[in-house]
Parts: sequence; C-alpha cells; structure tokens
Amino acid sequence: MGITREQVIEALESVYDPHVPVSLRRMGMVRDIEIGPDGVVSVAVCIPCMACPGTAMIREGIQQAVGTLDGVNEVRVLEGWHLPWSREMIEPEVRELMRINGIQV
Repeated sequence: MGITREQVIEALESVYDPHVPVSLRRMGMVRDIEIGPDGVVSVAVCIPCMACPGTAMIREGIQQAVGTLDGVNEVRVLEGWHLPWSREMIEPEVRELMRINGIQV
C-alpha cells in the first residue's frame, strides 16, 4: 500500500514553527503535498520571512517526520519564498495563543 496524503499531514503535525509551539500546518505554512509512485514526497512550505533563521530547522523537521513513514524513499522540501502568507492563514486558536503570549501577527 502506498503513502497517503493523510499520513503525510499527520506526520507534519509534529513539525513545529521554530518561533511558536504549533505545527506548520496550523500556522498555514504547508501549501502542497505531492506523493510520487516512487516513494518521493514533496512538501511545499511557505517561509513567511525571507531571512528566517529557522528555515534549516523547518526543512530538517519535515524531512525527518515524513521520512519515517513506511514507503517514503525521499523527502523534498520546496521552500516557497514566493508563496503569499498572511495572518488569516493561521488557525484562529493559534492567533489567540500568539496574542496571549505577546506575539503580534
């Protein structure tokens, strides 16, 4: 049986934004997932800040989390600097958590 999109999404829940303790998905940063028949999984992720010091941590976290799934032979992280991102892409509960902790978006 092949890898499913749901399995990849579940694995990505363990990859947190380096600045806020919530998953990249909940931050609205995971944009696309492609699963090839050869076990290559590509994850497009929006990096909201051009000079984000956490980019390597995000990339490595995605590769580790998705790479542990049975049937995955390679994980490609596509850093979408060109992808738009706004505060509306963050789940409302996460925006409130950020506000409570003094992080304004």
